[in-house]
Amino acid sequence: MLSKNQLKLINSLRLSKNRQEEGLFVAEGVKLVDELLSSDFAVEKIFATAGWISGSHIPKHRYLVDIVEISQQELEKISVLNTPNQVLAIARIPETHAAGDLSGEWVLALDQIRDPGNLGTIIRTADWFGIDRIVAAPGSVDIWNPKVVQASMGSVFRMPFHYVDLQKFLNTHASQVPVYGTLLEGEDVTTVRFKTGGIVVIGNESHGISEEIIPLITGRITIPGALKGPKGRAESLNASIAAALICYEIRRQHPLG
Repeated sequence: MLSKNQLKLINSLRLSKNRQEEGLFVAEGVKLVDELLSSDFAVEKIFATAGWISGSHIPKHRYLVDIVEISQQELEKISVLNTPNQVLAIARIPETHAAGDLSGEWVLALDQIRDPGNLGTIIRTADWFGIDRIVAAPGSVDIWNPKVVQASMGSVFRMPFHYVDLQKFLNTHASQVPVYGTLLEGEDVTTVRFKTGGIVVIGNESHGISEEIIPLITGRITIPGALKGPKGRAESLNASIAAALICYEIRRQHPLG
């Protein structure tokens, strides 16, 4: 049974301020909670229907996790999903550590990505293509926003992610690795000869890469559309799609393994 204090805590974690104060975030749905339980994240508590409890396969190292059986009606009170799916977990936000030497690594640097769906999709994409880590500038959406966690489909539990002063980060690492950026006047992504590691800057959904970041870009990349010019065509690509196309081209040139 769900207590009033538990209900209050879970619903409070919808706000970034409360997540940071409590050091907790929420993951919900069968697939996402399965991914969480398979990770090394500290799980504080699980709220689940009888159906999930009877049919779940909890890993051995999770046997001591506190599981609270709740009704479907109680699940609906704490869920942010349109169709609540059997289970919701509260987990602890892990400590993160700044990146050191980036030689040979691929890093996505996000310049104020603000849409939760975009960030979650970028995390999932980076995981799929074997990107080593993601960094994000202040002003980017909170990685532990429930919509980000949901859109990542569990990749958020595997992808190293840090918030950094992006200008300082690029200045620090520009001598180690090339810094690529998505700009309209860049070189066609299919003709760029990517190095074996580097940083790829993905700009804000509305404004692109910030003016103070552009001078730090050493490799300007563009993803050409079907036709040149604006007639009858979209102004730009979605940030997550742009990230996916660049990650694909990097891995086409430099396959893992």
